[in-house]
Amino acid sequence: MPEFRLWLESTARELYDSAVAAFPNTTRRQHATDPIRIVSLEWTPFLGLKTLFIKGLAQNPDGTRGFSEYQPMILWKNVNYNPNRRVVEIIASDRQPYRFERLEYNGHDVLVRCDCGDFHWRFNYYDYLDKSLYGRKRSKYESQGGPPANPQEMPGMCKHIMKLFKALGDAGVVE
Repeated sequence: MPEFRLWLESTARELYDSAVAAFPNTTRRQHATDPIRIVSLEWTPFLGLKTLFIKGLAQNPDGTRGFSEYQPMILWKNVNYNPNRRVVEIIASDRQPYRFERLEYNGHDVLVRCDCGDFHWRFNYYDYLDKSLYGRKRSKYESQGGPPANPQEMPGMCKHIMKLFKALGDAGVVE
């Protein structure tokens, strides 16, 4: 049984590494992010709570319909909205400008969620145990005769969340 840190959430890097470790032989997830496009972002800063909520719209190529859409979400904790270095400037969903210090994959705890099946069945429950789940916990998935969806019972993230983190890094928001 994996060891969970019961007192705080994981960082983005820890969740990514955990997802890779949970499924080391997959040809999907971390190896299948390139075709995904993040086509829009919604930014919601909470200055008093020092958090930043980012919701993306991910388009995943799909041979039958052209693409499928999913909504990966990340809530960043301990955001410095009074930066004096490494400044990022955004226009948030309220159409107001905000400045904050660049976020770090290893330096900020995060809460994550996506509405795709991979996240729902494999990571939702274990991210809840890790205190890294944004939103409502789903019941633990119990396979009816097949292999378990997450045999090592590790927290992690789907490819849509991975792509959202990459898009934020490419834009200079995260380092």
